[in-house]
Amino acid sequence: ERTNLDLLDRITDQTTERMRLAIADNLNSPNRLAELNARLIQNGTHDPTDVTKLIPEYLAILQSFDDISAVLICNPNLDTMWVEKTANSGARVAIYQSGKNDGKCIEWNLNAKGEIIGEPIGSYPYDPQQRPWYIAAFKDKSERGWSTLYKWATTEEHIPIGTGRAMVVRDTAGELLAVVDIGFTVAELSHYLDGIEVSPNGTVFILDESGQLVATGIKDDPEAMKETITQATESMHPIVAHAAEVLQDSSLTRVDEAGFTHAAMTEHGDEQYMIVSSPLNLDWGPPWSIVIAIPEADLLAGVREVQARIFMWGIVVLVAAALGGLLLAVAIVRPIIGLRKSATAISNGDLNATFEGRGGREFAQLAEDLDAMCRGLAERLDLRNSLAVAMDVQQHLLPKGVPTLEHLDIAAFSTYCDETGGDYYDFPDAAEVSEANDGSLLVAIGDVTGHGIAAALIMASARAALRTRLRQGGLLGPILGDVNEVLAADTPDGRFMTFLALLIAPNGTSFRWTSAGHDPPLLYNAEQDTFHEPSGGGIPLGILADQEYEEYDCELGPRKSILVIGTDGIWETANPDKELYGKERLRDLIHRHREDTADQIGTAIIEELNAFRQSDRPLDDVTLIVIKRK
Repeated sequence: ERTNLDLLDRITDQTTERMRLAIADNLNSPNRLAELNARLIQNGTHDPTDVTKLIPEYLAILQSFDDISAVLICNPNLDTMWVEKTANSGARVAIYQSGKNDGKCIEWNLNAKGEIIGEPIGSYPYDPQQRPWYIAAFKDKSERGWSTLYKWATTEEHIPIGTGRAMVVRDTAGELLAVVDIGFTVAELSHYLDGIEVSPNGTVFILDESGQLVATGIKDDPEAMKETITQATESMHPIVAHAAEVLQDSSLTRVDEAGFTHAAMTEHGDEQYMIVSSPLNLDWGPPWSIVIAIPEADLLAGVREVQARIFMWGIVVLVAAALGGLLLAVAIVRPIIGLRKSATAISNGDLNATFEGRGGREFAQLAEDLDAMCRGLAERLDLRNSLAVAMDVQQHLLPKGVPTLEHLDIAAFSTYCDETGGDYYDFPDAAEVSEANDGSLLVAIGDVTGHGIAAALIMASARAALRTRLRQGGLLGPILGDVNEVLAADTPDGRFMTFLALLIAPNGTSFRWTSAGHDPPLLYNAEQDTFHEPSGGGIPLGILADQEYEEYDCELGPRKSILVIGTDGIWETANPDKELYGKERLRDLIHRHREDTADQIGTAIIEELNAFRQSDRPLDDVTLIVIKRK
């Protein structure tokens, strides 16, 4: 009985963890999009002064992500605008302007270009400061939060229930620039859960910290479309309501070694259900818990079948042993010898060897399972070989070394968390770039969302598009715009690439640069002993095709000044306590090693990142370029 209980704990823990990771992946989109919108406001790409001018950009973001329902901005004057999806697969905009329209928010329909069409749909009283998204943004010192479940302001007949990721945006002086929010409805989240199978008859649902029902994975769940916020214990689904009630009673629950809460309940008279609950445990996520309820029959079906078969064959073996132990021994040993011969052939490298299932049904099934295992092993070896080839190809796409220049000391580092990745850096030929045929150095660095094969393909496409476009010449801004047009046509929805290009003067005194959503370069002035990050840039590549990118000028500084550019895998490296490395530690390290060479500085950064995460293998791709003026 104890063995069965441990087995069930492991099965349900694994199922719950798989669901938790799937939900975390779904919530990552609103979190990253809110950070992106905040960054675009901070660097001046998006101007919150007139929120109505951002309608086309916010509609494009909404159209690019299926799991997002609304994109909102509110400026310091409390002027508020949000674009949201409608039930008929269209979109509308709601606009509240402080001091106008008698304090009412007005809604219009939008066309595919983000233009207002027709007359207003309707209006309603509105106070941004009383809305849950505004309260969530200012709730704690981080000025980032997830709003509680709330009814959305709308003119629709059926009022959706939703939540979202809200953030306060401030300038470098701490002055308020805007509040942004990326929202989604519980109906959208329930639809996402419905696509993840728990077990043939299992149920999954999400609770917030007050026990309210956030979403369920029940197919065509009418409760997800309700216009009221429901306590899980009052759900119209008996299994959901009963499971939530059981979890509230500490005398009926227990916590296993992995930290998962377990309980059991009886439904429909005598059907036993196993319940397991776990918090999402995301330092940036909402305070939700995931719950699954699985019939014991689903979990024990395979175990009971094996137990019954073993019992039956045990009787057969005992009877046969009484009649003729020798004959039975021969009958058992012979197929084992055959299986062993096949296993020996496989261990010697012959993956085409097959197992012959002589000696009974069990041996036949064992032979089939072993053959399947062997085929799986061969497929995995083929996949590993393919990944090795892909890694080799991608490594050849990166520079084999760094340029050697009279006035600059250069070092570059790149580490992927998988065999292939989405980070990119290059030193392309700058001769064709406008006014750059004087020996200027062109530096490019980029970061594709995610990692693995998909990110590597987008990275390779961006590299090819950039090198092809450079042959036509021109300024950095238009060049980056043409590369973006290529990626926007070929990149799937939900994927994008940040990009930074710098053109450094031959004498190393200054540089021109342009950015597509990438973190700006970090400059250390050796004479003034100060750090500086220039502002500017546009949205990442691959989101909107028709984008223009500006080019900026910047001084590199006197001799021994240091320029560091990298991907967010550096400052977003986390230690076991989930604390981020951050840019402040990066600045401190550069200052401590300011007298070292570029290679020594880069090596020190990589070593400190490994020590900080307590592992040599990063969880995200890390790419770094260090340039020091001689």
